[in-house]
Amino acid sequence: MSDTFQIGLSALLASQRGLATTGHNVANVNTAGYSRQRVTFETREPQFAGVGFVGKGVDVQGITRMANEFLVDQLRLATSNQAQADKLTELVDQVDTQMGDALISKGLQSFFDSVSDANNDPRLTSTRQVVIESARSMLSRFSEAEEQLNGLSRSVNRQMTGLIERVNALTTSIARLNKDIALGAGLATGEPPNDLLDKRDQMLIDLSKLVGVQTQSRADGMVNVLIGDGQLVVTGGNNEKLTATSNPLDASRSEISFTVGNALSQITDTISGGELGALVAFRDQTLEPARNAIGRIATTFALAVNEQHRQGMDLKGNLGTDMFSLPAPVVKSPASNTGTVSAVFDTANIGNLTDADYRLSYDGTNFNLTNLQTLTSQTLTGAGPFNVDGITISVGTAPAAGDTFLIQPTKTVPRAMKLLVTEPNQLALAAPVRSSRATTNISDASITRPQVLDPTNAALLTTTSIVFDNPPTTYKLNGAGASLAFTSGADIDVNGWRVQVAGTPAAGDSFTVQSNAGGAGDNGNGLALSKVQSTPILSGGTATLQEAYGVLTGEVGAAAEQARLSSQALASLTENATAAREALSGVNLEEEAANLLRFQQAFQAAAQVIRAADQAFQSIINATRG
Repeated sequence: MSDTFQIGLSALLASQRGLATTGHNVANVNTAGYSRQRVTFETREPQFAGVGFVGKGVDVQGITRMANEFLVDQLRLATSNQAQADKLTELVDQVDTQMGDALISKGLQSFFDSVSDANNDPRLTSTRQVVIESARSMLSRFSEAEEQLNGLSRSVNRQMTGLIERVNALTTSIARLNKDIALGAGLATGEPPNDLLDKRDQMLIDLSKLVGVQTQSRADGMVNVLIGDGQLVVTGGNNEKLTATSNPLDASRSEISFTVGNALSQITDTISGGELGALVAFRDQTLEPARNAIGRIATTFALAVNEQHRQGMDLKGNLGTDMFSLPAPVVKSPASNTGTVSAVFDTANIGNLTDADYRLSYDGTNFNLTNLQTLTSQTLTGAGPFNVDGITISVGTAPAAGDTFLIQPTKTVPRAMKLLVTEPNQLALAAPVRSSRATTNISDASITRPQVLDPTNAALLTTTSIVFDNPPTTYKLNGAGASLAFTSGADIDVNGWRVQVAGTPAAGDSFTVQSNAGGAGDNGNGLALSKVQSTPILSGGTATLQEAYGVLTGEVGAAAEQARLSSQALASLTENATAAREALSGVNLEEEAANLLRFQQAFQAAAQVIRAADQAFQSIINATRG
């Protein structure tokens, strides 16, 4: 009878464990990361009873966690990629919205429209004042665009710091869980603590939303966690923390650094995946190029307008001056540097300006200049100055090997530009010199309007006559000096200006170039200012100001659309990965209900076995009493 009682008791205990496990599954149906559990049973070793082996009941072999490491890894990867795409979409949309406002494009159009209106009657103070106000508004638009993008840059720094703190909190918790899992497995003679494993997997998924991670399983049940190019942030029960540090060349830029002991190394460029990877990608691929592009357009606009305005004359008879002031390219360097360098804009090659910052390093013999957007490098030999991509780099104090400099040609230009021409009568809309033919000329030969070549020439406004000899195949300047050969339509360059005489002049014909002082109604230089709008002066002379801005908005718009498409596609992959894991690990309430009924019935049946054994035992006792 004792055998029957023991068999019933084993069945009762096994069914009780099945009921408890099923109940645990039902209780955690809504717990994130929970993997359903299953009780596995095995028959007890039978006993030989002469006529054969007699069964001795059932034992609980173990409680199995229904999980697959491959499916969990797939879900973690999909989650990381989607988190990066979602965050990138959110960030790029902000720049796209700003560019879509056409703040710069409308301002440029308004400025050049005002110049065209002033050209209709250059004597009117009212239209000249509109040019001044349009120029002031243009500077405000450039400054506002830069401030909005700079605000995004500061926001990226703050978000990066916050995410690093969250990463550190999770890696600390994962390391602590590693210890608990190893301890639990030791206490249970190797049996895994299922619920702790689920909790760790969920923490790893949460971590993957912040940054891309890889894991390494260990024999003791712990996992190592790696990020970037293999930096171990969790090693068994220990974790190493990330730190937000300032870029050594640009304190306004936060970097991600990895601390091991007392050593600190920057790993920003290796980070990918998750929201942290999105911040890095957004800053390097969209935000910084956009800031530089706005600065490049502002710089080119100011320098082109300045150059043309200097070639004119204002209402007071003064030669034109710069309309705008703008700062020189920014050069930053760490305090450890020995040498110094400076940079200025190469106005003769301003069309070669790029949307990039540069790193200049010295190896003891040569300089190496790296474009930080394309990561292409070039070697600069000699002592300089070096003319590269629209800027001129000059060496001041001699550098030492290892000296490094950050050169930002255009990024901060919009915030520091100022308007120098603030009075309507200072606008140099008139040409500084004018040409005329003598009324006594016999021929019908004509002279063109003078083109200013060098407004700094001291003799620019000096009256000069072109008098033709007999025969009129040569001419003299002011009727004196050596005779110069004449070809109809050929350039005649004198005193910083250029004219052409067309036709067949007669002997004694005279043409005069002189100061245009008093030419209040002249719009010669104003017309040239208007042409700046349609002149291709950017991208190596292939794009106008507004075309360059259109390229910028197009690139940002394309990046925003690509981010949205990636987000949608990756959301589908995440759904599939989640579904695959749920198919194996998710709790099915209908299935659990069936298990509850099955184990309940088994429990009741086992109780009946025990009851029957008890009744049989009592019958034997009663029979032996009499």
